Amino acid sequence: MTAAAAENGNGDEAAAEAPAVYMTTDLSAEGLLSVYGALEASPSGNIAVKLSTGEPGSNYLRTELIGDLVQSFDNPTIVECNTAYGGSRANTVMHYQVAEDHGYTAIANVDIMDEEGSMTLPVSGGSNLKENYVGAHFVNYDYYVVLSNFKGH
Repeated sequence: MTAAAAENGNGDEAAAEAPAVYMTTDLSAEGLLSVYGALEASPSGNIAVKLSTGEPGSNYLRTELIGDLVQSFDNPTIVECNTAYGGSRANTVMHYQVAEDHGYTAIANVDIMDEEGSMTLPVSGGSNLKENYVGAHFVNYDYYVVLSNFKGH
């Protein structure tokens, strides 16, 4: 039974199948480590940390917040793909520079996963999509940790 089913006391099957949601009001490196620890995840192998390196002057996850979590993994790599819309992350050389400027290269290796092209992954049961394009380096990783920042668009 999930925490939601136990908490509402009904224990019904729909509530028992509901995904768990973890939240913290401690918006600090320690709070992020604590909420990740609650997941009881045991990543191994080549670990990718997927995030948006952000455009210059934009909203992106600061290394002061995520650095301890990223560095808690064995040999992590921060991963992202080039953008399709232009800007400072539309080509690999500029993208690596943005990653360095925003401090990501100081906390982990960085891999622009589509710098050598893309590959497709099948979408099972998709009604609109039958495949999804990802960077060719996607297969180099065994485990993905996805860190998302708020975006106003």
